[in-house]
Amino acid sequence: MQKQGKKFIKIFAILLLMVVVAFIIYFAAHQRNFAYEHGGRILNLISGAIHGETRGLDPERTDVLDVGMRICMHMGEYMLLGIAVGLLFSAFGIRRQLRFIYGVMLGSAFAVVDEVIQALSPSRDGDIMDIMCDVAGTVIAAAFIFMFRSRKFLKPSKQVEATGRRKFMRVMLDDVTFAEALDRIMKMAGEGRHYIVTANVDHMIKLEKDEEFKEVYDHADLAVCDGTPLRWIGASFGCPVKERVTGADLFPAVCERAAREGRRVFLLGGREGVAEKARTKMVARFPGLIIAGTCAPPFHFEKDPKEMKNIIKTINAVKPDILMVCVGSPKSEKLIYKNIDKLNVHIALPFGAAIDFAAGEVKRAPEWMRRGGLEWFFRFMQEPGRLFKRYFIEDMKIFFLALKYKQDMIRGYADEDSD
Repeated sequence: MQKQGKKFIKIFAILLLMVVVAFIIYFAAHQRNFAYEHGGRILNLISGAIHGETRGLDPERTDVLDVGMRICMHMGEYMLLGIAVGLLFSAFGIRRQLRFIYGVMLGSAFAVVDEVIQALSPSRDGDIMDIMCDVAGTVIAAAFIFMFRSRKFLKPSKQVEATGRRKFMRVMLDDVTFAEALDRIMKMAGEGRHYIVTANVDHMIKLEKDEEFKEVYDHADLAVCDGTPLRWIGASFGCPVKERVTGADLFPAVCERAAREGRRVFLLGGREGVAEKARTKMVARFPGLIIAGTCAPPFHFEKDPKEMKNIIKTINAVKPDILMVCVGSPKSEKLIYKNIDKLNVHIALPFGAAIDFAAGEVKRAPEWMRRGGLEWFFRFMQEPGRLFKRYFIEDMKIFFLALKYKQDMIRGYADEDSD
């Protein structure tokens, strides 16, 4: 009975969206002269209600009324579309942030296509203002639905509760808090050979085609969630990630614990002089910290066997407990995976741009932007030329991958497949 009810809701949501789309298409074909045909009558009725008499309508008021009615009609249409789209996603078990994002994306795409068709039609013309009003209506509807997001989450499976590991797209993640991740890192820093990975949107997209990178993830001793959109995806499917654990936050935290516990650190990465600058700042910030060595490798060093041999020799000579590798992703992760058995370290940490933050070379986003998932935008504003393609083209794939792996993620997390 419950499954039949869900099926009925899905069918109803699909039919409702089809009706709203048909209404918008029909209205778009007939709204061109709506204000001129009916606007005067409406304004006269308003004027009569206020002044007790009917007045003539001058042309300037007609133009203002036409613009106002067009704005209201376009926003109203797309608010209806936004609500219908939101109901459709809810019916298919997509809620919270993803429902908002998908709603805005779908509504905006439909608005652009609608105006392009009108622009190509001999009897019609397109208008950028109409698109802006349509998108605004979609955003308002999506935001309204977001305010009523469900707070109900699925119950973790017994395996997830026992191991802390859960399926996330193509890989397994450790569902840990920041404090738990830090404790595990420092424990591993005392024995054996280990490495971690910090999953973000860019990693998830690369993992779709890069099997070598997938192998790196499969053998990692700890895989944490370093990406607000990934947390949004989990929460939107009812299987939230506990906390975001970023390399940029772990870098100083590991240094602080290393200072207290007497662990030796080695910094590999950054431009010439950056690692030394990071060492100076971290040692001053955390008295007692031992950064036993630093190295700023040349470009393409990983392809030069002789250079790699010298770097490994330099690292092993000072016998660090913790190796922080900051040479970009997935280069850092692959370098660690290929050489972990040759390195005389207990744990290797791929921390990307964290060394630049620690050295003060790059300013990090304010806390409120990090909490709101806008750190990527702050970084884009710092390097728009380099990051535009990554953030606005490549990283958009994550929202399609979320749909692709939705059921796998739910089945790998919950005891029951329920919405």
